[in-house]
Amino acid sequence: MNPKTLFSFFPKWRTLARRALPFLLPATVFALWLYITGTTVTETNVNGETFETPLINPLFLPHPLTVLAGFGELWRDQLWLDFRISTITVLRGYVAGATIGFTTGAACGLSRNVESALAPTFNTLRQVPGLAWLPLLILWFGAGASGKTVLIGLAVFFPVFLNTLQAIRGVGHEYIEVGHIFGYGRLGLLRRIVLPAALPGIFVGLRYGAGVAWAVLVVAEMLGARRGLGFLLMRSQEMMHTNHLFVLIFLIGGVGFSLDYALRRVERHLLRWKRGFEG
Repeated sequence: MNPKTLFSFFPKWRTLARRALPFLLPATVFALWLYITGTTVTETNVNGETFETPLINPLFLPHPLTVLAGFGELWRDQLWLDFRISTITVLRGYVAGATIGFTTGAACGLSRNVESALAPTFNTLRQVPGLAWLPLLILWFGAGASGKTVLIGLAVFFPVFLNTLQAIRGVGHEYIEVGHIFGYGRLGLLRRIVLPAALPGIFVGLRYGAGVAWAVLVVAEMLGARRGLGFLLMRSQEMMHTNHLFVLIFLIGGVGFSLDYALRRVERHLLRWKRGFEG
């Protein structure tokens, strides 16, 4: 083969290797999982009889095929309905909390007077763990979807509010001076300078809030619900259905990853003009 032709393949191999890199750790863990759950050891009882036993008790770590069978069992038990209930509750709470958090954080970031009026109270309430509000919210709104939506909105509000506020206040003064040189008014500075420069920090809060929303929902459903993924987790634990637990954990992780991935795609689109250190 011509050396030039051979070297021309190197960039393609580097691209393939880069794309395959995220799958390296999951593939390694899965291979180890298959090996551990598929390996047996020989033991001898008091009568001298030998028998094969799993290397690890399936109750603690089931085989992947057992987990796959557990998905079928949960699906027949209307897993889709619990998934739909949890997803709708998360989206409602997240949208409400993120919208109010962004609006309030932007108002405080753009006005010292608004920050002085609101920030001390919000910073005090922020010290209370989100789940500490659960008993009170259940008393006010009941244990249904309304109470969980408010709880999720409250948990999402604070990281979005704080990151939005700090992102706006962190815009460099030199950017503002450039805006003045171009003759931008206050609205022009906000639209062309402040918000674009603050977007990376704002998206940090939005992405963090998405993870918090899902975590709070699952815990809330574990503590008081009759439907939803959190309820299924508690029921599976009580009934010692470890394969169901793995299915639900994978599902929750997949949904959380999908939410974060969607936000990263939006962030990449809005910040396509910005290039930073890529490692």
